[in-house]
Amino acid sequence: MQEGVKIHRELLNVLTPCRNRICLAAASVGISCLFDFADLTNHSVLLAAERSILLSTRTASVKESDKLVSELNRLQKIIKTQGQPIGLNAAIREGIINNPKLSQAFSQIQQAEWGLIKAQRGWYPTIQLTNQTPFVGYSWNTFVSDNYAKRDQKNTGGEQEEKGAVSKSDKVTTSSQNITIAPGVSVNWTFLDPTRQPNINSQSAEVQKQKYLFFNAARGLILDIQQAYFKIQSSQQLIEDFQRIYAINRQQLEILEERQKIGMVTILDVEQTRSQLFQQLSQLVQYTNNYIDQTSNLAELVNLPSKTLPIPNEEAKLYGSWQPQLDETVKNALSYREELLSDLAAAEVAQWNAIAALKSYLPKFQLVGGGNLTGKNGYNNVPVNNDPQTSYTRTRNWAASAGIGFTWQIFDGGIKDADAQIAFARERSFQSSFKLNENQIVQQVRSSYGKLKTSVVAYESAQRSYKSAEIAQQAARARFDVGV
Repeated sequence: MQEGVKIHRELLNVLTPCRNRICLAAASVGISCLFDFADLTNHSVLLAAERSILLSTRTASVKESDKLVSELNRLQKIIKTQGQPIGLNAAIREGIINNPKLSQAFSQIQQAEWGLIKAQRGWYPTIQLTNQTPFVGYSWNTFVSDNYAKRDQKNTGGEQEEKGAVSKSDKVTTSSQNITIAPGVSVNWTFLDPTRQPNINSQSAEVQKQKYLFFNAARGLILDIQQAYFKIQSSQQLIEDFQRIYAINRQQLEILEERQKIGMVTILDVEQTRSQLFQQLSQLVQYTNNYIDQTSNLAELVNLPSKTLPIPNEEAKLYGSWQPQLDETVKNALSYREELLSDLAAAEVAQWNAIAALKSYLPKFQLVGGGNLTGKNGYNNVPVNNDPQTSYTRTRNWAASAGIGFTWQIFDGGIKDADAQIAFARERSFQSSFKLNENQIVQQVRSSYGKLKTSVVAYESAQRSYKSAEIAQQAARARFDVGV
């Protein structure tokens, strides 16, 4: 813009003495001047001014243009060097296998499945090995008995017992020492638990919910890969087209510059073409930048190495067609969209959790049993001053029990009831989310269906427009080549 203003001012300074009538019009690509000379008596002055202005800007502009083209070519070479050609189906397959977000969603399914297994294993009895202390080891025991209230023996000589006589102490000290082994086992089976089946149903619904979320994530990933792939194809096509357009306009600029030297065209024509050339270069830079961003996005979706950029190995084309009508499309979306199914599954999870909380107030019945063995080898209650050699004994004691037991928490302050109400509220929340998503999906399907139909018409219109533009461009080139 500044360069065009400078050219315009210099032309005015040269043409002022000639008393010409000048008309100035602004254009979006620069400053274009339309001169109507009433009595131009010095045409050579105009030509000399144009030549001087052109020579001062021509060299710098050409060098700047070539520099930008060289930089774009360098970027293209880097992309091709680091690029990995890949087809659409291969990109989708690699994305499903390698994308970490999908792996994360799959791990959620595994967690839910193990939660279901845990709930189902609540039907199994529990067996526990127990023991006294210690299980195997030594035990020592020293027993001291001091009967200090025992009185003296009765006086057999007929003498009268003195009143207030002090009784003698009878102190006995014994010791025990044994090697002890005391294993035991207990068995417990809760055969009637009102909360067990609701918990199993809740975990089963959780598994289904996580599967629907996984399918939704996979479908979203496929859509993202397809869109990124098509965007890369579009940018690549635009880059190639604008490179050809730039080459054509670059050649036209060179021809106009030569014609300007001999006075066949004005500096206005040259600088307008040059301005268009730089605009096309700016667009080419933008398309190249978009291309790099889009390949990086596809590399992230497919999870390729950091130094590798996926490049489509096929040109842009139409993929299939959509045959169902709008009503059938909406019906299929409401039946198979995973967002809706996951909301229903989440509501079912909350419902079963509420039922389990309420049933926790009911009693639980168990079959219980146990057994233990106590074995000792040693001596017991031998006076400390005696030799225990003749007192060593070996004992065995087996004990077992079996029966039915129960636990019943008849009051907990209403905590479980509050948990049930929370779960019921969560169920209602997911049902509302289902209705909201249902409305959004219907709107999305109708919008996408309309865009699909209009895009088909736009595609056919663009094809015809392209053919007409190609014919017009060929005619314009022919006219330009002959100087018309």
